[in-house]
Amino acid sequence: MALTGKGMMIWRIPSCESGNGSAIASTAAAAGYSHVLIKIANDTRPYNVDASGKDLVAPVVDALRAKGIQVWGWHYVYGYDPLGEARIAVSQTKRFALDGYVIDAEVEYKEAGRDAVARTFMSELRKGLPSTPVALSTFRWPTYHRSFPYVAFLEKCDYNMPQVYWVKSHNPGEQLKTCVEQFHSLQHRRPIFPVGAAYSEHGWKPSIGEVVKFMETAVDVGLEGFDFYSWDWCRNKAPDMWRAIAEFPWGNTNPPPPPPAD
Repeated sequence: MALTGKGMMIWRIPSCESGNGSAIASTAAAAGYSHVLIKIANDTRPYNVDASGKDLVAPVVDALRAKGIQVWGWHYVYGYDPLGEARIAVSQTKRFALDGYVIDAEVEYKEAGRDAVARTFMSELRKGLPSTPVALSTFRWPTYHRSFPYVAFLEKCDYNMPQVYWVKSHNPGEQLKTCVEQFHSLQHRRPIFPVGAAYSEHGWKPSIGEVVKFMETAVDVGLEGFDFYSWDWCRNKAPDMWRAIAEFPWGNTNPPPPPPAD
């Protein structure tokens, strides 16, 4: 099934609707989310496992799927054990029969020699997940992060989910347009599903108007959808922002037809 529409990223399941899978699914459906992205691994270890070793992902996946919502897993990778990271990605994605898998690769992949590491990771990943949709989620502007191996990742990805976090700024529309322009000029152009900022950092937080502008710009530049990070913060700390995202009419942005003539 192709990916379209609105999505939200979950970092820590217990911070989302008290970890209740049915409540998460009902809340996601009420918000009009077509997909939810859950953190399933960190480096070579499973993620969202409680102190007793109990897996918290499966009941949330089952509840979301029962509502017809796609479930993707995301995974922060460091690149210090690319084969081990690829193997846990494959294992977790297959274990939960996920609809897609997202690579969250950031500053560690700006170190020297990371192009070869990225290719090793992607080769092993695709051996285990030859047909599962895969997305890259990383820095929003390639020209600002020239040492990051964008091409090595994107050549084996199906989607691009750049992190368009306008931290310390207030121009999400301009930043998103720049992001799209720069990625469209790269080799291995992929459908872009930008991840917007729905969290706070060092005293900064986005306004509701900025979040709405981000969504409007995604529509204006012809994208098939977008995501936000994160459910944990937005739902608990900014209910009005959550409501604005939920009420945004993705997929129904055209004005209604005029009434029939008498």
